[in-house]
Amino acid sequence: MKQYLLISNTNDRIIDDNTLNYVSSQIEKNTSTKSEYRELSPQKAYEWELFFNNGIKEFKLIIKKKFIKSNIDCNFINFKKKDRKKKLLIADMDGTIIKEESLNELAKHLGQEEKIKKITSEAMNGKIDFKKALIERVAILQGCKTQVLDNLKQNININDGAQEVIKTMKQNGATTVLVSGGFTFLTDHLKQLLGFNYSHANKLEIIKKNRIKELSGKVLDPILDKKAKRAYLDKYIKEYQLTYDDAICVGDGANDKEMVQKAGLGVSFNGKKVLDDFANIHFKNTNLLGLLYAQGYKDREILN
Repeated sequence: MKQYLLISNTNDRIIDDNTLNYVSSQIEKNTSTKSEYRELSPQKAYEWELFFNNGIKEFKLIIKKKFIKSNIDCNFINFKKKDRKKKLLIADMDGTIIKEESLNELAKHLGQEEKIKKITSEAMNGKIDFKKALIERVAILQGCKTQVLDNLKQNININDGAQEVIKTMKQNGATTVLVSGGFTFLTDHLKQLLGFNYSHANKLEIIKKNRIKELSGKVLDPILDKKAKRAYLDKYIKEYQLTYDDAICVGDGANDKEMVQKAGLGVSFNGKKVLDDFANIHFKNTNLLGLLYAQGYKDREILN
């Protein structure tokens, strides 16, 4: 097993020589050996391979204490296999691939945003059952004209780095999957736009009323609940004859917990505490390019 320390911040370019020298000096102090950093992205992402027999726990505490208030993400990453580049990516949509919570955005058109946002927040933090929360929120959308679905597709904001992650991982032989507790009208759109190999989500029931298409306020069965993402991870692991160590999974809420916990690299991206507690990688100051830096990709290997 190999272990790496990754420090990153893609927002502010605040990683300077003083920061790099501090980390290297602490490694040398705790191991009595020199350790050279590897630059993944200038002033944005750097890694050190760690060779610790003893003292790793104390070293981690020192480093995390140093960076906890610095806006620099600090992650210790273990790899069981020699090849660090993962063969399967499973990504959440709302708050992960896109900036928005899609149901909240739909609710804006009905003047029900605050009501739906409250239910969304409780579900994302694991305070109420995801399936129950989904049904409650969709019911509020009853009578909404389907034109708002098209409007949302045109106005959604994709998180920085999403396109590069999909292109780069596919170029390196990985399978990419978008799995969401959201809805197919948007996941299908993002699959085509970003190039995911597969997408899975819930389907809104659409009815005709006076020749006008509108939402019935119901979700068609089967409903993708909090167990669905782990089930799709299992499915693609088996289908492509991979192991869980070959997978990287990323999300931000409670219903991402099981897949993030099981994957070789489980990433909490601007995640809620309920997910942070189970993820082995956390990005708060790093965009989705962090998924590639965590696998050892350098900027020159990343496709735009």
